[in-house]
Amino acid sequence: MKKFTSIILLSILMLFISIQSSSAYSTKEFYRLAKKHKHINPFAVTVQSACETAYWTSYLWENGYNGAGIKASSEWLSAGKPYISKDSKESKNGVYYTQASKFRKYNSPQEFLCDYENKIRKDYPRSARNHDNVWGYFAGLYSGRIGKWATDHNYYKILAVKAIKLAPEIYGSHWKAKLTKDFKVAVRRKSLEDWQRDIIRTELGGTD
Repeated sequence: MKKFTSIILLSILMLFISIQSSSAYSTKEFYRLAKKHKHINPFAVTVQSACETAYWTSYLWENGYNGAGIKASSEWLSAGKPYISKDSKESKNGVYYTQASKFRKYNSPQEFLCDYENKIRKDYPRSARNHDNVWGYFAGLYSGRIGKWATDHNYYKILAVKAIKLAPEIYGSHWKAKLTKDFKVAVRRKSLEDWQRDIIRTELGGTD
């Protein structure tokens, strides 16, 4: 009986480990998936998703592969598509508060990335046009067809800090040269607002 109980407990443990490993992603794994989508910047969406999901360990990711906090629109809900109800942290006039929200639910990371790419193309065309430039892509998230991506007034800085943190893992020892080049291209394209340029200069340094 004791041996049988041990086998059952071991099986449950292995199942739990399997479930965890199937839903948790590393930065490089997610980046490789994102590179398959030509209308998004793979590094930018990896950074954004790492922020939104706490490195792919969040409730929304583990229960619905929602890698960017995409809420369920009325169109999504009326179509009978799956969603997850969860409290979300919002910001208005620089003040944070919590409200109940419905988020889109996906069956796989690939399904999420396909829907995310479609949303970027439809609602954030400036990001889509800057799919080759991380800083311009982030700026595009502030000029969507129906508003900003996130209500958080610190969102751009959060993305910038995370980009600098993750860049060495993706670009290796040349990470700073890559991010600096992207910054100069974004400035030349006039993709950035003054306050966005200031954040990049402060966090990245040595961009002039």
